[in-house]
Formats: sequence, C-alpha cells, structure tokens
Amino acid sequence: MNRIDDLSIISSPCAIMILESLPDEIFVEIFEYVSIQDLYRGFYSLNLRFRMIIASLTNLHGETTFERELHSLPFRFFASRITKFSMHHVDLMDLSPFSAVRSLTLYIEPNRAQCHVIRAFSHLKYLYISQRPIDHFYYSVSLPHFVFTNAYPNLYTCQLNLISYRVQQHWTCIPSLHTLSVCLENPRVFTQILQSCPSLTRLKVELTQHFTRPTTRFDIAPHVCLRRFYLYLNQTMFSCCDIIEILLSLVPNLTNLVIRGAASTVYSLNINSLADMLHRCVPKLQHFYLDMFIEESLSRMLTDSTKQQIGQLFRLFTNIQIYPSTQKVPARLFIQGLNRNYFPFSVHYFLQESYYLDISGNNISDKQF
Repeated sequence: MNRIDDLSIISSPCAIMILESLPDEIFVEIFEYVSIQDLYRGFYSLNLRFRMIIASLTNLHGETTFERELHSLPFRFFASRITKFSMHHVDLMDLSPFSAVRSLTLYIEPNRAQCHVIRAFSHLKYLYISQRPIDHFYYSVSLPHFVFTNAYPNLYTCQLNLISYRVQQHWTCIPSLHTLSVCLENPRVFTQILQSCPSLTRLKVELTQHFTRPTTRFDIAPHVCLRRFYLYLNQTMFSCCDIIEILLSLVPNLTNLVIRGAASTVYSLNINSLADMLHRCVPKLQHFYLDMFIEESLSRMLTDSTKQQIGQLFRLFTNIQIYPSTQKVPARLFIQGLNRNYFPFSVHYFLQESYYLDISGNNISDKQF
C-alpha cells in the first residue's frame, strides 16, 4: 500500500485510524520533535517495525542535564547518531561514543579540563555558549584558546562570551570559521580575530562597559571577506563614533551593518561624523540599520527639517525615526536604509539577527556537513 492509500484510509469518515496505518515517513518526521529518552522508552519496544524505524534515524538531537543520563539506555543506543547535542554540564566523562556530533550547545562555561573533554567532538561545526555568567570575571579563558588554536578544525559557526586580551595569544589561522559572535573589552582582540579568521563573513561583537579605546589606529591589513557586521555598544566614556570608525576601518568590504546600543554619556552621537565614516570606511555598504539610545537634547534637535538634511548625508539614511524618552526608556534614534537593487527582500528580513548570524543550531542538516 502506497502513501496515498494510507492517507485515504485515515481521511475516510468510516475508517478507524490506527498507528500502524501511518507510513514510515510520517513517523520519521514526528520523531524529530521527540526527545531521545521518550523515543526509546515509548516506541522502541512496541514492535519490530518501530524498532527498525528508530534504528534508521539520523541527525538526532540529544540534551542532557545530569551526567548520569549519558549512561542511560537511550543515550547509549543513539550515541553514534546524535548530531546536535545540548549539555547543561560538562563533567570529565568519555564522550567518544558521540562521534557524529556536529552542533554543540553548552549552558555553562567550561574550564580547561572540560575543554579537553569537548575535543572528543572532532568534527564539530557549530559551537554555542548559551548562558552568560553574572560576573564577567568568571568567563572562560580556556574555550576561546581552544577555538583559536584550531582545536576544532571543522568549526564553521561559533558563539563565545568574553574574550580577554593577551599580548601573546598564540592563536593560529582558523580557515574554516565563517560566523562568529563574541563579547570584547579590548579592541585589540578585534584585530586578533580578524587576523586569525581570514574566511570570516559574519561577525557579531558586543563591546562591554569596560571597553578601552586604543590610542592609535591599528596597523594591520584590512579583512577582505567580512560582509555582515552586527555591533552592540554599551555605554562607555569614549565617543561611540570614534569606536565605530576604528572597527570599520578594518572591514572595508562590508555590505550589511547593524549598530545597536547606547550613545556615550560623555559624547553625543555625531550623525555627520557617522555619515562621513560610512562613506570612507565601507563604500560597498548596501544595508544599514542603527538603533541607539541617545541623549534627550539630541532627540529634541532632530526635527522634520533636520531629518531631511540627515537623509542627504548618506545614501542609506533613507528612513529616520525619533522616539522621545519616557520615564523608563531613554530617547531612541532609528536610521535604516536598504539598496533594493541589491536585495530583493523586505527590509524587515535584514533586521532579523538570524540573517547576520546563523547561530541557532536548530536548522543544521546533513547537507551542511
């Protein structure tokens, strides 16, 4: 009986739907949304057909909260077919049975010994640190070292927390890394990342409140591959325009730029300076989006006539919005623009973070491996 016949039986008002009437393909799709624990305990012992379907499954997602779960029957049975793995702990354990893992999500910061354990995932293509510690001093210094010394030679996408600056990082070239999300305190780490990741095309950087401004420009070759840059600025004692210019001067081939955050409490956002640096630093820019908290005095200065003047400063300053402050939220400035000849999509599509950084890990398929 083919699949159409099966479905006709189910849709018939006189028929009694039974589990066995569903085709195997339906079960394969349904089982993608069932945890491996429930899958094993609920279906494996039903009959030979379900046992064969379960035995044929690949590209499974495993999630473990406690170390003892790794020794359970479901994990032992599916270990070699788990490609996406989420761990709420990283104990010193044997992870060699999980040879197919390509996507790893960690909900804690691993220490050096735990990083050695994670190296068992030699084919890792996606690494994501999900949760930030409350105190930035507890950020891991080990995991960035492992990532940037090419301990995971197939790594394509990575999200880390804070990367500390060291004069001698002893990093190596990471040719496989294309997408990266990090948090920085020192701009010199930005240059170290660009030099170590020549193939990087998407980058998200959050600058902490402790961010330090360099005294001079960086004397390094521009990064030629980076196309999409997502920058989040926290309040610092430095001019946000100065910080933005220092970073953009190193990535001249950007086509997409998003800037979010707060303008400096000392220096207001200078829109003329911003337009000038975009002209000079990123001449190939095709999409620009800025969403920043600004001082109330600046928001009062932006009238309809000044908006028109701003629109003439840069070709992508096409949509300008001002939201006045409230009791809870400071004033906000939105500036966005999109070259529709370059992008056939709606502007809202490009405001999604997933466009800039494919770091969800949930859509990883065998084709990407």
